[in-house]
Order: sequence, then structure tokens, then C-alpha cells
Amino acid sequence: MNICHYKKLGTWRIIVVCIILFVALCGFSSIALSWNGWGGRQSFYVGVFLFFFCLLNYKHIGKGEMVSVSNWTLITAMCSIIPAFVDWNAQLVSYVYGFLTTYYGIFFYYVLKIWKVEPKVIMKIICVFCLVWVFLEIGQQFTYPQYWFLGRQNEYDYIEKRMGLWRFYIWGIDFVMLAFAYYAGKYFDGVNTKKVIVCALIFAIGILCYCSRKHIISLLAVCFYGILKTKSKHKWMIRGFSVLLLLLLFFNFYADFNQMNQEQNEAQGSGEDFIRYLAAMFYLNDFSDSVLYPIFGTGWGSVSLNHRLEYCTGLLKFYRADIGLLGYYSEVGFVGVSAILFYIFKIIRNWKYIDLGYKMFFIMKLFLIIFDFWMMWAVGIMAYGTFLYLLDENIKKNKLKYEYRGTDIL
Repeated sequence: MNICHYKKLGTWRIIVVCIILFVALCGFSSIALSWNGWGGRQSFYVGVFLFFFCLLNYKHIGKGEMVSVSNWTLITAMCSIIPAFVDWNAQLVSYVYGFLTTYYGIFFYYVLKIWKVEPKVIMKIICVFCLVWVFLEIGQQFTYPQYWFLGRQNEYDYIEKRMGLWRFYIWGIDFVMLAFAYYAGKYFDGVNTKKVIVCALIFAIGILCYCSRKHIISLLAVCFYGILKTKSKHKWMIRGFSVLLLLLLFFNFYADFNQMNQEQNEAQGSGEDFIRYLAAMFYLNDFSDSVLYPIFGTGWGSVSLNHRLEYCTGLLKFYRADIGLLGYYSEVGFVGVSAILFYIFKIIRNWKYIDLGYKMFFIMKLFLIIFDFWMMWAVGIMAYGTFLYLLDENIKKNKLKYEYRGTDIL
């Protein structure tokens, strides 16, 4: 049975995809290129190209569970143009520039739909990029104090050390999490080949070396979920091996993780002094007194808005990106947040049609939704658009399988 009809991704299309991903990953945070995750001229050029390509080929996008999610995401984001002009005197050119440099990842979703790319092909490309990411993250641990790739490029003179590792903040952790979940899901589903096990371990180590408490906790939590949900005929052997491996990682990283946790709590405070809590309360209640703010947020493309945000980040140390979904609410309001709720609803409604690996990735990102929310930067939105496409095709494939089995039974 031919369930899905995909087209071969020719050489020039592979090159286009690789260029888009390279730009989205900020050239892997190359200091020489000096690109950042919030978009720049290179992101704008890619955004313009993708926008016009989709505009000229929109008839070929086709149907899918996540098409409505993508459409609603763009529509609700565009609604922020109202407060951007009314409250903050934004310039149209600046607003469009900000929109394209941030949301071009959603247009990438449409391009994948138009080209009818086979999911395993796009995952192979993503995994190659993620292997390079892990190599850069780990490799620079041995070359320090020489390094060439750094995410926080305003901090050249200070590289934070956590868990005995130098933290370079290389852009692209969302894609690495996707690659890990993809292979971990295969492993827990009983595909225990060397390639699957090695890739899952490499990407897991990459996430651990990113040295983020919340990412490490989400990694461990989703591994336990996978252990519980494994369907392999050797499930008890897989569970035993997985638990031993997790315990090994836990005991090896626990001391450094606990020390890091204490240092961060001392630096950020606790209770009402916790900086994320203060930032959340500020952006919820005090950032703007406009009646449009809770509905549509602030938008972007305004000099006065940029000055206001610089005051918040520079003096108060309140970052929108640190408060996850609430930061997104501040940018696009309840209307924009409704697109995320719609996305969650769509996944829950189609839960039984989604493969374990994609479920694991969804859970990981849902856990991080109040911290590092991927809709707050261009890199994250590119990962989001890619995931929407993978979900689309996965749901379609599994629904057809269910229907085919039902026909056989009848």
C-alpha cells in the first residue's frame, strides 16, 4: 500500500533547505558571522524569498492537520500591527522587516508542504546539522580559551562555566531536542539498531552539555515517559537498560547539577525575589497600560518600543524570552497565544495518531513553555515550523494505516 506520495528532493532543493537551516541556526553561532537568533538581514532575505515562493505556489500547499495552526499563527501574529501603530508609532517597513525575520520558519512549513518532502529526508538533514552542533558544543570544551562559536556574542569576555563545562549558548537546541526525541522514540518503540542507540545518546549528551537545568530535567522526564510507553517485545530489557543508563548519567552529573542549581538560586534569588517571577509580573501588569496590550500585545518595529525593552533588559534585567509563553503574550497578546492553544488542542485530539518520538518532543517543549518558549526567536520558530510539517505527515500516515486496517478487518 502506498500511503503517502512524496517527491524526491533534488540537489538544488537540498541546497536551499541547507541554506535556510544554516541561516536559522545563525551559522551555528559563528563569531565571525555575528548572526543572532532574533533575526537579521540574512533572515530577512530568506524570509522574503520564502514569502514570495509560498505566495506564488500557495495552491500546492494542500491539506493537513497543522495547516490551520500555521495559518492562525501568522494571522494572530499580524494582528499585533494594531498596537504597534496605535500605541508605539511603529513604521510599516520596520514592522514587516521584524515579521519576516521572525516568522519565516512558518513559511518554511509551507515550502515543505509544497515540495512534498519525505519526513525521513528532512530529518536526515536536520540530524546532520545537529551532529555538527554537538561537535561544536563539545569540541570547544577542549579548545577553550580558543573558541569560534558563541550564542551570546555580547559576552565575548565572559564564558559561563556550569557543571564543569563551558557554556557557549550555541543556537539550535530546539533542533537537537527534536533529533534526540526522534531517535529515542524509535528506540523505545523497539528499533534497537546501533545507529538509533548511538544517535539518541549523542544528542542526549549534546543536550546535557548545553548545561541548562530545565532542558536536563525535561530530558530525564521524557526518557521516563518513553520507558513507560515502550511497546517492544523486549520492553523489560529496554526498560532495565534505560534505567541503568539514566542512573549512570544521574550519578555522573548529579554533583555538578546540584552545585549549578544552588549557584543559580543564589544568583537569582528565591520566592518573590525570583527574577523570572518578577519579570512575569512586570510584563503581565506593568509593561503597558494600553487596553490593546492584553488583546494584541505590543507588536514590533517601533523605536519607542525598542527603547522601552532596552530599559527593561538593561536596567531591570527582565527578559521576555525568560518567561516563555508570558513573553509571547506580551508580544502578541491573548490573540497570539490562542494559536499556541490551538496547536496543543490539535495534538491532543490526534494523540493516538502520533508516533512516540514526536510525542516525546511535544512533551519536552510543553515542559519548557514557561521558560524558553520557542516562539520568542526565529530559530525556535524554524524548529516549530519543521515540527508542524513532521506532525502533519505523521498524523496523515497513521490515520491512513488505521483506515487500512479497518478495511482489512471488514
